[in-house]
Amino acid sequence: MKATRREFVCGMGYGVAALALHSCAGPAQARDEKGTADARSSALRDLLGAERERILAMAARAPSTHNSQPWHVRIVAPDAWVVGGEGSRRLPVIDPADRELALSLGAFLEYLATAAAALGFEARLDDARGAIASDLVRVTLSKAPAGPRGVDHLDRIAGRRTLRKGYSNAPLSPADLGSLALGRGAHWFPRGTKEADWLADAAVQSFQGQTCRDPAQAELARWIRFSRGDADRTADGLTPATMEVGGLAGFYMRHFMDAGSVTGKSFRDAGVDAVRAQAREGAGWLVLDAPDESTPSLLDAGRAFARRALGLRERRLAAHPMSQVLEEEPWRDAISRTLGLAGRAQFVLRVGYVDRYPEPVSLRRPVSAFASIG
Repeated sequence: MKATRREFVCGMGYGVAALALHSCAGPAQARDEKGTADARSSALRDLLGAERERILAMAARAPSTHNSQPWHVRIVAPDAWVVGGEGSRRLPVIDPADRELALSLGAFLEYLATAAAALGFEARLDDARGAIASDLVRVTLSKAPAGPRGVDHLDRIAGRRTLRKGYSNAPLSPADLGSLALGRGAHWFPRGTKEADWLADAAVQSFQGQTCRDPAQAELARWIRFSRGDADRTADGLTPATMEVGGLAGFYMRHFMDAGSVTGKSFRDAGVDAVRAQAREGAGWLVLDAPDESTPSLLDAGRAFARRALGLRERRLAAHPMSQVLEEEPWRDAISRTLGLAGRAQFVLRVGYVDRYPEPVSLRRPVSAFASIG
């Protein structure tokens, strides 16, 4: 059974990748691993209690490149945590300086603080002066009155989703444009401007450049979960559903994809075709920048993006990060100069209205998979 190239182009909402390998663990080993995981989960729940555990679960709804979920939380005491990056979840090919990892940790911290306030805690965040992939931020919780819109904030975190297809080209209303909190660190380039045209071209060209790099494709392959079994086993990465690949193309990906399928020229070209179609959709481009690329600045930029993302669904707005523009040369060096930014661009977001806003389908690891006691 074969899917046509057109079906792939119409079905694929993001990139291309290689087949993730199935686990070779036997039944006995699998039972032992499950028992260990259950014991770790029980110990964390006993120490943290339901509310604190929920804070961490909400924080883990934060976005991350390839849905790698690169965070780790060390539980020193019920109200004393240390947040850092998980070294095994780095993306050294497309993110060698850990820029995107720091942005993801910033988003994680924003949702942690938001969820804590909604559940009757104040979360104080202090620099732990560690490296990104170690002890980066100390979190101290204290009881506080729950925010008046706490449930709304939790619902917004739970409902956040990245959409890639079906953007309207209609301009944003003044109210919706205002909701993006433009100003210092946030810049809007509406459809039809020379800056928007440059960004659309750069999105396609940088994606094409990245797909030509075999190491980048291999790194992406590590985070693709074609089969439901792989998705259930890892609870991270990109699935056909998160890439908005449905119908025959989605069935084909889940059941028939292999490494040879995704390294050929025709498959890579199909991915570029999909991004070319996406770049033509939307009301414009939102670019978020930072004064520099120090870790504190990147954490702040990640938090700023995460805050904006929470208000999108209720306005039927979608925002799609086109990250290759900031991962590939010469576009990464050219973007701030071309757009007249004072700082360094950290997010390039295609924004537009959508008719449908499906519920999130992105995989998420349980708290016990990224938190440890000690």
